Amino acid sequence: MPGQVTSVAVLGTGIMGGAMAKNLAAAGFETRAWNRDSSKAEALADAGVTAQETPAEAVDSADAVITMLADGAAARSVMDEQGALSAMDTRAVWVQASTVGVAATEELSGLAGGCGIGFVDAPVLGTKQPAEDGDLVILASGPRECQEPLGPVFDAISKKTVWLGEAGKGTRLKLVVNSWILAMTTALGETVAIAEALDVDPSAFLEAIDGAAMDSPYAQTKGPAMISGSYETSFPLSLALKDVRLVLEAVGDGAELRLMEAIRATNERAEELGHGEADMAAVAEAARPAPSRPA
Repeated sequence: MPGQVTSVAVLGTGIMGGAMAKNLAAAGFETRAWNRDSSKAEALADAGVTAQETPAEAVDSADAVITMLADGAAARSVMDEQGALSAMDTRAVWVQASTVGVAATEELSGLAGGCGIGFVDAPVLGTKQPAEDGDLVILASGPRECQEPLGPVFDAISKKTVWLGEAGKGTRLKLVVNSWILAMTTALGETVAIAEALDVDPSAFLEAIDGAAMDSPYAQTKGPAMISGSYETSFPLSLALKDVRLVLEAVGDGAELRLMEAIRATNERAEELGHGEADMAAVAEAARPAPSRPA
């Protein structure tokens, strides 16, 4: 297990990982990065982050390794098949910050254990702006002896860390939170469509609930994007769809998730309409009537 952490490798420097790497470098950590599209890692040079050509080179001699990748398959590929895990020092710790689901978390934890590497399951709450501002919330779970060494690392990228016990509990709580976020976003999209169908300005809806008990910051953030149809990506719809599938997979027969099934179908429809890489607010497009086609 690590002593003082002075060097960190970030594997995956997309919207979230790139911002995390910048904040780590700004906090004084020696920060290295790797990304499948190397230009995204190289773009961090001005922030003091050193890009590496391979995952194994990035993690070599790092005290902590953070994976912020698309899914469990990507994390397994980078850490196992591309050799990052075997290149890590046995005193280093792997912080798995991607949302990969329960089954994949268990698999990745097992891979780490097989190599004698400490594993911390630490998915994050937040999207683009909180990541850039260092205002994420970390749902950490793993060995108690990792908590103190990782404290300064987590402080550099988050406003709060919640430690939850053994590895895997962070992922379980993340799925619970994501189910709530997905429900809010999908319901908001349909509410905007209902207003439009009833010839009500949906902005009047947002004004009516502003500051009231039924209001939410998500409504006031995502609502204007839904109304304008402008979906600058803070969190891609394709990843939101991945997350609802992970919720359904993890719960299985443990509950009757009729709402989650409907949310999956609605997000799948939005993806079919070509909005997979747009912000998750584009789920609203699934509720709008199809454009009329010429005869």
